[in-house]
Amino acid sequence: MNFLILIALLFLTSCGYQFGTGSHISTYRTISIPYVQDDWDGSLTAAIVKQMAQSSNLIYRETGGSLTLKVRILDYYDENIGFRYDRKKNGELRHIIIPDETRTTIDVEVILMEAATGRSLAGPTRISASVEYDHDYYSNRDAINIFSLGQLTDIDEAYDAAQKPLNQRLAEKIVAYVTDDW
Repeated sequence: MNFLILIALLFLTSCGYQFGTGSHISTYRTISIPYVQDDWDGSLTAAIVKQMAQSSNLIYRETGGSLTLKVRILDYYDENIGFRYDRKKNGELRHIIIPDETRTTIDVEVILMEAATGRSLAGPTRISASVEYDHDYYSNRDAINIFSLGQLTDIDEAYDAAQKPLNQRLAEKIVAYVTDDW
């Protein structure tokens, strides 16, 4: 019987299996989050830092954290998901459909690294978040947006307003990925 246990232990250790916690997140105390690549205004970076500080046991350090979270924006796109018929000035329906609801999606790549060694602890992983929002679409007879002379339109303002909840959703997903027991 002891011989079988010895063989089993030898077999498990020869394949590289090790008992213990490995690179468990609880063994680290601090994290640094460099500027998110392609985050042109820094709002996503700020959302991730805020979420990490509020909902994890890791202490955020501008530099010198024991972990480094690298995030890179891969894709950022809009998709029209709601439509309605346009109306004439007198209220009659036209035979033109126009968008009135949009989904904005952001895809990022996340890598969690041990700062001292540069070794990847988790990732690269693709994480996505999206937000849907309603807007009006004003058009004229030529289907050209009537506010197209450099002024903000209703859809532009709706898009800008949707960025904060979009960044918040993505930050929550990233922090959950980092802090979940992997």
